[in-house]
Parts: sequence; C-alpha cells; structure tokens
Amino acid sequence: MPAQSDIEHLLRRTEFVARPSRVAELTPLSRAAAVDDILAVPANPGSVTFTESENWQRGEELTHFWLDRMAHDSPRPIQEKMGFFWHGHFCSEFGKVGSAELMREQIDLFRRDALGNIRSLATEMSTQVAMLRYLDNNQNRASSPNQNFARELMELFLLGVGNYTEADVEAATAAWTGHTDQWDTDEYVWRADWHDGSTKRFLGRNINKGGDPTQHGYEVIDVILGGGAVPNGAPVVANRGRPSNAVAAEFIAKKLWIEFAGTTPPAAVVNAMRDAALPDFDVTPMLRVLLNRDEFYTEDVRQGLVRSPVEFVVAALVATGRRSAQGTPLWLMEGMGQRPLFPPNVSGWKHNGYWVNASAMAQRTATARSMQWRSMSGYWDGDGLIHLGGGTISKTEVETTYRGQPVALLDRFLELMQIDLSPSSHEALRTYARTSHWWERSDLLSLILLTPDLHVA
Repeated sequence: MPAQSDIEHLLRRTEFVARPSRVAELTPLSRAAAVDDILAVPANPGSVTFTESENWQRGEELTHFWLDRMAHDSPRPIQEKMGFFWHGHFCSEFGKVGSAELMREQIDLFRRDALGNIRSLATEMSTQVAMLRYLDNNQNRASSPNQNFARELMELFLLGVGNYTEADVEAATAAWTGHTDQWDTDEYVWRADWHDGSTKRFLGRNINKGGDPTQHGYEVIDVILGGGAVPNGAPVVANRGRPSNAVAAEFIAKKLWIEFAGTTPPAAVVNAMRDAALPDFDVTPMLRVLLNRDEFYTEDVRQGLVRSPVEFVVAALVATGRRSAQGTPLWLMEGMGQRPLFPPNVSGWKHNGYWVNASAMAQRTATARSMQWRSMSGYWDGDGLIHLGGGTISKTEVETTYRGQPVALLDRFLELMQIDLSPSSHEALRTYARTSHWWERSDLLSLILLTPDLHVA
C-alpha cells in the first residue's frame, strides 16, 4: 500500500488537485491499482452545447466548458489533462482557424481519445479543417507546395528536430497535397487536381505508389510510426539508421515525462515507455509505466513542477467551488500566459520555470483576488455567505464567531477550500490572521490561493 503522500502527489499530477475523496478512495490500493483507477477514463466525455450565436462567444463557452470538466465535471480528470496536452502538442489556434465549431471538433477528438492511440490521433487530426487551416495544408497543391504541415508533423508532432532530411519534408509535402477546405462552409474537401501522386522516397520507404490518392498522406504517418528509418543524412547523428518508430516513441515519451514530472527525463524511464508504446503506440501503457516508476516519486520530481496557468485556475476553481463562467476572467488567463484555444505558436506552451516571472505572477495575484471577490459576491448585499468548494461560511460566523479567533477562521477557510498547506505557508498566514484587522481577514482567501502550495503541483 503506498503512502498517502504518494497518492496525493499522483493525484496532483494526474487530476490537477488531490481531492480528499479521491485520496481516501485510492490510499488503500496498491500503487498499480491506484494508477489503473486513475487511467480508467470514460469512453465518451461529452461535448459543449453552444447557446451563443456569435463565434467569439462560442469560443468562450467552449473554454469555460473545458475548465469545468477539468475542475468539477469529469470523473477522471486525467482525460481532460491529457486532452489539453494534445491541444498543446497537435495544436491549432482559434484566431487563425476562425471557427469555434472547428476548434470544438478538434478538442473533442483530443479529449475523447486522450488516452487512446497516437497513430489514430495523428491520422484523424491531420485532415480536420482546424489543422488544415492552422498549418496551411489547405493551400498545399502540386503546383505550389506548402511544407508547413508536413514539416511540423515530423519536427514537432511525431519525430523531433533533426531526425529527417529536407528530401523527406519534400516527399511528405507531396503526399499531403490535395487535402483542403471549403472556406465558406468550413468543410473538408479533397481536390484530386491538386494532388502530386508521383512515387516518393520517405524515411527509406517508397510512398505515393498508387492506389487511393486520398490515403497517400496517411502513409507518411504509417511510415514514421511503423517501419521507416532515420536517414543517414539526418542532423541527429545518434539516431541515424535507427527505426523511426523507436525514435518517435522516445520523443513522445520525453514530452509526457516533462508534462507529468517536470524534470529531465531519465533514460531508463524513456526506454521503458518506448517499449510500452511499441508497436501499437497506445497512450495508456506509456502512462501506466510512467506513473508506476519509482523515479516519478522522488523528492526532485515532487518539488519540481510549477503549475501552468490552466492548472492554477483549475486548482482555484476547485478550492472556491466556482464554475468557470462565474470564476474565470479569461483575459487574466491571457495575462498569465496561457489561455485554452490560443497557443502562442505551433510549438504549444512551455513548461515549469517558464511560468515564474514578474508579469505572470502579477496576473496570478489579480486572478486570486478576482476569485475571492466572486466567492464573496453575496457576502455584503446578497445571501450573506462566502461560497467555497467544501461549503459556505456566513457573515455572522466571520464577524461574530470568529472575530476574536482569527487563526480558527483561517483553518475554517482551509477546511472549506480542502487545502492542506505546508507548515511554513500555514505559519505565515497564521501571523497575518493574528496581526490583521478583523475586516481584513477575508483577504485570507486570496492569500491562500497565492501560497506556493497552490503554484507547485
């Protein structure tokens, strides 16, 4: 049976926060059984139903729906966490795609198949209109090749920088010609007259050999994940001649380790995850290896991951019990550097220490104060209650029962927010509670959200 601290660490990294009910549920289990429970995601996680007619407002609805799934509505939040991982990996951006419906289609794929098969994910996302538009494959034709998608498919999505040659880019680009969109209907269109169907050499294999030309692009994915070889002219010398599927599995394993652990990926873990991925490229076996490894539970890993803005907002929504539309000012997420649907570029978002800077932390402070204000919105002239994740506390309790017991009020807030603070954070807030005026003590809510405990997963 694992230690409770191990289960709490596991839940913070996989389900955003260590909800007390989940800690109690998983602590009696073995580590392997706890991991299997976390990975048992529903087959259909649902989708947003748009109520707004304007495209921009629909984008906000989609964002709020997704944050609510992460914070409140998913029985296995790792499904949403992995969906967001794929959103930053096979990413598209709302502004360029131009349609909330197309973004929903892509994000629903990432959420539904979050722990499914990487080959299937890559194949389906490649001809979704959101991706065709974002990486310009809708403009890729034999007479005027556009390399953006073919290059990023290898460089950022499946193989990693330096494991292919420019000739491979050209061959893959030709294979993907003809897949485009109809701009006024947002529908996928195949244009046979745009397609270059001549046979090409790609990662040591012949592709575009005839047959159904609509399948030529998918051959690129099949070769990368199923039997190509890193060419002798590739920049990464160590990988020359190696099977491309092994290189791809290691590339994705490293990204998953960084997502969940935040430290430099240990070679032994990468190798074990690679072996779990091959030959099928299923995600769940890779995660099962990662989350069961002793390396994942070291002190270095436990203290080595700064919550991204999305993860911080989700933790705050859980603590305050707010729904996203009533608790998450999306413009503040922009200020923190991460707003769903708007990755900064095709590389997606960065990780860990990237989020520690003066500007982003200032916006986190503003977000915490906004969450406090929203939790207290009825305190002065409404129902007289502060609403938090674990229940409510009344104005009468704050101003009468706890007026002379500031530390007890702090502990009541922590109980209702279902947060356990480190001794140093708890003592700092105890000092503030003892020395502040009674009417200032509601600030404890935002100060709790600003403790290091809420910013390190």
